Amino acid sequence: RRCRERTPEAQGWARLMIERGTVVAIRGAAIDVVLGGSATCAGCNACRASESGELLLRDIVDSVGVTLGDEVDILIPDSLRMKAALAVYVVPLAGLVIGYLAGFLLGRQIGLDPDVAGAIVGVLAATAALAGTRVAERDVLRGGRFAPRVHAIISRGSDGFSAASDVDSD
Repeated sequence: RRCRERTPEAQGWARLMIERGTVVAIRGAAIDVVLGGSATCAGCNACRASESGELLLRDIVDSVGVTLGDEVDILIPDSLRMKAALAVYVVPLAGLVIGYLAGFLLGRQIGLDPDVAGAIVGVLAATAALAGTRVAERDVLRGGRFAPRVHAIISRGSDGFSAASDVDSD
């Protein structure tokens, strides 16, 4: 919902996006949060749509001790958003172009229509590139450096207000 130019030195993040959501699952030190889906976060594809159509952000680092139903602020590094946009748009497009060129040249060599061969190989290469980004996404998020994390508990699911935070207040 809002971006801050604040830089937590411990993480080395240059810019942070803060989103608010509700904790729906806890697995050890990782949680899942349903986000409100602000215009800021709508295009980065770091979240998945849940069955109800809400945006679900998985495997968030919980450093403040949340419980189910808590309303929390999540810090999402801007670098994650940029890498997600790059992975989702640029990598498959590059796969499509390179695949088309390879298919076009291959089609000429083996006697097929170059445009048809280029289109088929291009679509296959773009699909493979997108699948590769999905696999790489899991590795990047598990590494912790780019992982979203809980910044503060805004309110407890049933206990009222809590001021727990992992970063000093402004």
